[in-house]
Amino acid sequence: MNARPKTSRWFNFPPLPGRKRDYYLLFFAALDIVILQLTQSFDVVLGRTGRFVAIGFDVFVMSLWGLDLISRTFNQENKLEYLKRHWYEVAGIVPFQILRFLLLLRGVKLAIAYYKLGRADEQFSRSLTREITFRFRDVIVDTIADAVFLQSLRRVEEVMVRLNYADLARKAFQNHQKELNEAVKRSLLSKSMMGELARVPFMQGFVERTGDDVSMVISEILETEVSGEIMKEITRGILAEMYERVQRLDVERITGEPEDESEVQ
Repeated sequence: MNARPKTSRWFNFPPLPGRKRDYYLLFFAALDIVILQLTQSFDVVLGRTGRFVAIGFDVFVMSLWGLDLISRTFNQENKLEYLKRHWYEVAGIVPFQILRFLLLLRGVKLAIAYYKLGRADEQFSRSLTREITFRFRDVIVDTIADAVFLQSLRRVEEVMVRLNYADLARKAFQNHQKELNEAVKRSLLSKSMMGELARVPFMQGFVERTGDDVSMVISEILETEVSGEIMKEITRGILAEMYERVQRLDVERITGEPEDESEVQ
């Protein structure tokens, strides 16, 4: 019997997802981006002819992508929903060169499909497109929100480090001095030595006066510039920690896993 030769596992590649047309379109889009970048970088060398060639090829690529998007859209029942899911292709064919990079997101979708399943399943392709669309949109929105929040943190830090914590503490303790005195007295009376001393005749007033003096000392200490600097240092530490944690969110959104704090530290 003729033994059938075994195929090495190294050559058992799964079929590529998507259509052949997708890879041709991606090739033309990548080539178009390269030509546009070269035209911008070497505009003087290439001259007017080079610019016309680049613009003509860009129009040709936009037409191919536009016709492909139109043909696929007409085959869908819910055309508007389909265009929303493929918004990056709609934006990519807009005649602005910077938006041409969005067309490469279809290649990202195919790469993820090949990595996850290695096959071109239509249902999986739709769900993957939907996932990438919402994930990409959420990343953009969250990134903008994070940038606004980080800028707000900087403004908050600028304001808080200029605050006079001594004056703020003085006003707060003046409003709650009576409650502080009572709390200190109760704490002293709960201690064995001061409690026993308060039961000695004529020593109750001494213990109460001691409580008032201790509360005044606490207030004076917290009203000093030293305590103000301590509060500023604590505020800077809190804001710096918040700033660092917000910056880590970008990595967590992409990877889907929180960073190990032990590795960061």
